[in-house]
Amino acid sequence: MCLVLFLRRQGWWLLPELVVVVILAAALLIEQPNRFEDQLAARAQTALEQLSPAELELYEPSGHAAVHGGKVLCAAESFGTEPPAARRIEDVRVIYAVYFCAIVQPGTAWDYASRSSGPVVITLTDPLVVQTARSGPDPDRVWAMIPDGLEQKASASLREWGRLAGLRARYEQAAVLPLNSGN
Repeated sequence: MCLVLFLRRQGWWLLPELVVVVILAAALLIEQPNRFEDQLAARAQTALEQLSPAELELYEPSGHAAVHGGKVLCAAESFGTEPPAARRIEDVRVIYAVYFCAIVQPGTAWDYASRSSGPVVITLTDPLVVQTARSGPDPDRVWAMIPDGLEQKASASLREWGRLAGLRARYEQAAVLPLNSGN
């Protein structure tokens, strides 16, 4: 009885704090990372990093396609799947994604790295089939590989800036020349 009286007279300040705690808890629940989206992005990233620099149209500073050497690093973000209603990575047959890749050349800063980006279609067969739009003036090359309902999303860039920041950090770590190399 005394506790109830205490809360009525002096505990009024608990109500605003309780409301703030509830709002913060709800915001944290809403901001939880989407595990399925992260799995799709990781699968797409892995598939892209298996491609050669030439397949991704990554070029060396000389302007020639990078045929030898150089590690490919990528970030990817899914904007659709086949089947569209899939909610588990095991159920996905095709991933539609946007990607951003760079070729690591030791000693080359991020700002000068050869980079490539665009939509990609990854068919999850064994072996994987990765289809990117080749560069060129004809926009139909992109639309031909993307289902009609997803074309608008195919022209977008990465929405999750953390993925791009992670790519840059991985690039910078890989591009550092080993100290005392050649001594």
